[in-house]
Amino acid sequence: MSYEAPCLLVASPSLLDPNFLHTVILVVEHDEDGALGIILNRPLPLTLEQVSNEGGMAYEGPDEAIAWRGGPVDPQRGILMVQGGLPEDDDTVVDLTHFVSHRKDLLEALLGDPLARYRLYLGYAGWSAGQLDQELEMGAWTRRPVVSDWLLHPDPSSLWRLALVSGDEG
Repeated sequence: MSYEAPCLLVASPSLLDPNFLHTVILVVEHDEDGALGIILNRPLPLTLEQVSNEGGMAYEGPDEAIAWRGGPVDPQRGILMVQGGLPEDDDTVVDLTHFVSHRKDLLEALLGDPLARYRLYLGYAGWSAGQLDQELEMGAWTRRPVVSDWLLHPDPSSLWRLALVSGDEG
């Protein structure tokens, strides 16, 4: 199997697992040891101000900014999707304008910047060695190239359908 990351996974309409029903996932890592991704279209009823307060961090962003459910694994773990800025060596570059980071110092800086463009995902989707490849072969997912406009899509409820339709036309 040739491993492709970053890439997008679009859940098949027949994938009924409630963790992944109608999801679009950014695969950040995929190699012989397994895969790690974040669900792009599951907002949480948790504001970034609440996350900041619980973590003892200052928050200067908009009141309506929320955290997102990155996946069912390790929901206490924060993963950032950042638009703009300069990634560091430990970060994963997604495309020319976005990168993914696990750095707490970056989270603290972003929470204090009201103009920053980012999302905080709690948890991630994980697959053991060979598991994602098997799910792809079974048709549970369709792999797509990264579409920058989808990474911080303003309407998460429409993203899955958009990804399905885009794939049918492409």
